[in-house]
Parts: sequence; C-alpha cells; structure tokens
Amino acid sequence: MIGVWKAYSSLYLYAVAVGMLVAFGLPLLVAPAWLFGLLGWDIPQPDHMIVILGRSLGGIICVLGGFAIKAARTPGTQPFFFALMLWIFLAMIPIHIYGAITGIQPVAETVEIAVWVFLFVVTLGFYPTGSLGGGTVS
Repeated sequence: MIGVWKAYSSLYLYAVAVGMLVAFGLPLLVAPAWLFGLLGWDIPQPDHMIVILGRSLGGIICVLGGFAIKAARTPGTQPFFFALMLWIFLAMIPIHIYGAITGIQPVAETVEIAVWVFLFVVTLGFYPTGSLGGGTVS
C-alpha cells in the first residue's frame, strides 16, 4: 500500500500544489472572509481578526504549494515533503473531529474529516520510497 504509485510521486506533488493553491491558498490569501462564509462559518464584525488569520494561513498554504512544486522537481527532497504532508493531514483529522463533536464548526468542516482521511491514504500510496522513513535526502 505504501508507495504503490511511487513512480508518479512527482505528478502527485504537482496535483497537490495546484489543489492547495486553487482550493485554499489563494482564496484565503485574497478573500478569507468570503471563503469562510462559503464554508458556512459565521463571520463576526469587524472581521479584521478573521482576515488576518485567514491571510496568514493562506500564505502558509501558498508556500507549501510552492514547495510541493520544488519537491516534484527534486526527487531527493520528496520523502521529507511527503512526510510533512502526511503529518499535516494527520493533524487535521482530530482537529476536525473535535470540532464536529463539540458542534463548533459548520457541516462543511465536518465533511472535511473524510477529505483529510482520503488525502492521508492517497498520499501514502504515492509515497516515493515504498516505506515510511526510507529514502535518502542529499
């Protein structure tokens, strides 16, 4: 299961980069209140804190998207970047489960639990070395 599609690791990273940038990074960077509203969050007024936190997160996601492209072009860095993505995806699962259990998030965020689990499993499939912890970075 781990690394079953490792021959396509670079293509997967390009797809992840585009997905991160289009779905979250750029919308959060440019119009965070709009994206949060689209996801069902109530936006308090004034929305300054929402905007700055959203833009900060959008900036981080854009940087990750950029480094996904860099990792796609640099196979030696791919095990590190895949491990980073796996830890991010894994961290998102309990965060969203907590939000669902406590009822503090909209339905779209609860649905994201399945998305994070899916991304975690698929990323394992594209893991570039065939085993976690394997590979070398030079």
